[in-house]
Amino acid sequence: MFGSIILDVALGIILTFLVLSLVTSATVEMLASALAWRANTLLQGVKELLNDNAFTGLVKDIYNHAAVNPRTNGTAQTQDQLGAKPSYIDPAQFASALIDILQLAPGVNVTVADLQARVNAALPGAANAQLRTMLNGMIARAGGDIDRLHKDIADWFDAATDRIAGVYKRKTQLWAFLIALLLAIVLNIDTVKIAQALWQQPMIMKGFVAPPAGETAQQALDQLQNLGIPFGWNALAWTYAWSFPTVLYVLAGWLISAVATMFGAPFWFDTLQRCVQLRGAGSR
Repeated sequence: MFGSIILDVALGIILTFLVLSLVTSATVEMLASALAWRANTLLQGVKELLNDNAFTGLVKDIYNHAAVNPRTNGTAQTQDQLGAKPSYIDPAQFASALIDILQLAPGVNVTVADLQARVNAALPGAANAQLRTMLNGMIARAGGDIDRLHKDIADWFDAATDRIAGVYKRKTQLWAFLIALLLAIVLNIDTVKIAQALWQQPMIMKGFVAPPAGETAQQALDQLQNLGIPFGWNALAWTYAWSFPTVLYVLAGWLISAVATMFGAPFWFDTLQRCVQLRGAGSR
């Protein structure tokens, strides 16, 4: 019986974390789409990569190239004129665009020194010294082999976009935490209070049914409410939350709920399935 109670408490808490994670991820995805976070983060990353924060040189040409941004007519002179911005750039397409813009395709009577001279002319100034050195090194190593040069540029850009993806992930994680904390307060999802209620009333989880894969945030929230897991606001919850010293436990419960969402909905869904299997393996 003791083990059953522990599992029921764990199931209730994990289900709560899953619901909050689903609602949070849906909210973050909605904001990311509405505010074009992916496209803007990628653009900023490419601007930093090519030393063109003003969007007046190489980045402007890259984003006007049909291989990178086919949804525009390629005539944008400012960042605001871009209109549609890609959320993802294929490394091979980026390499093709850069080779076209810098005219690095070898031809008849075109030497390695000629290609390096084109890079130096297109990327003047001390700010572009690092980029010039890298491209000149790639040209020298390729030795006139356009396939080798194309691959080297694509690999370089692919590695750079991994770091850009890391920037985007940290940004969304921060927003996910803030949104989860706000939701925990608005919905009064207090992990400490929920755990206490489940421990004192283990029958709450007897009607629990494992959620199917692909369950929406609204469906999960409905199940949480139908089970009777305590969350939300009423006169009793308001009095409990803003009384001392229980307010300290409430604040800790909200913070635990928000931090738990950082693991993501897939993690809590898998954990929930394992706990359901563990409970089902025992005697009835």
